[in-house]
Amino acid sequence: MGIIKIQILEPYNYIGSNKSLIYRSYYGDSIMSFNKDKYETYKEFIKNLLNKPSEVKFGEKIYLGKLSNLPRHKIKEYFQSNKLNKTSKLEQSNTIVFNKQHLQELNDIFNSDREYNKLSLKKVYFFELKDNKYLIDNCESWSNKLNDKFPFCLIINQGEKLNNKLESFLRDKTPKTLYVKDLYRENNIIEIFSYIEYIFKNPHVNIIFDEDLIEVINEDGFELDDDYLSTLDSMFESKSQDNINLALEMLSNVNIEKYSLTIALFLNKHIKKFGWGNGLSLKHNNSFKSILKYFESKNINFNNDWRIFSKNLYILHKDNPEDLKIIEEFIHQNINNYLKWGDCKNYLYIDSFNLSISK
Repeated sequence: MGIIKIQILEPYNYIGSNKSLIYRSYYGDSIMSFNKDKYETYKEFIKNLLNKPSEVKFGEKIYLGKLSNLPRHKIKEYFQSNKLNKTSKLEQSNTIVFNKQHLQELNDIFNSDREYNKLSLKKVYFFELKDNKYLIDNCESWSNKLNDKFPFCLIINQGEKLNNKLESFLRDKTPKTLYVKDLYRENNIIEIFSYIEYIFKNPHVNIIFDEDLIEVINEDGFELDDDYLSTLDSMFESKSQDNINLALEMLSNVNIEKYSLTIALFLNKHIKKFGWGNGLSLKHNNSFKSILKYFESKNINFNNDWRIFSKNLYILHKDNPEDLKIIEEFIHQNINNYLKWGDCKNYLYIDSFNLSISK
């Protein structure tokens, strides 16, 4: 069934009340629902898309919707220089560009163990217009209003007990047993699923993830030498959001594939400036959002504790001896900083060590 816009009701029994239903949304929610076969099919399809090899292959019509975080000025320049054509309509495209993180979020819904986040097997009753009067008369609404312009459905958890009045009404109704998730204000999930449905029906469509394309459009980016880093350092140290925005703009024009490690370590060095209460943000610059999403896709969590951050860097760069030396030195400094106690002159100091991932 996919995603439909509908007016959702749930059984809601509490002491001292004879009401059997509660209305959940005045304007109507969207629900994602599948029978067992469709659920398994889409689950496998999404997993395969996530694991597909990285490839930047363009068709004749390219769709970049709101789920792509690539800087639009860079895309415009790249498309013009390579004579590529965009389209504003998904159904006319044969190439779709979007951020992989949105696909991962959809995959999490199909695989999550958390009740609030997953597709759960439930009984779903769909009601025709002639049933609306009963439902409206027997619903307690948060807004004291119901909107009969939307179709009604009733979602019941497996094994849930209903009161006699509701059971009597449902006696001649046949439910569907479906995997269901209520998508309340989850517009990105609705959008990404529209992509997946289109790709499922049109297997010839190319998929390009932001993090793969940003490496291509930034391959002619600036070299991040010591002078450039020194300039960026001073801009961050100023603690001025205007200076930081300019620094982020400069970073977004650096060759991300070549300098991702350097940029991640630089951001981690300054991350305390963006803590709660400091009034500074890394997200005020639209161009830099693509870099943040790139790091998310690579699991480079520069804003985390140095132990988690360095572990993920180590895993990502384990096959590059030069990068590993830089990461080892970063860990070395952090360990010795931890061992140093205040201003004391005598403290434990580690000269050398061997790194590996624990089994």
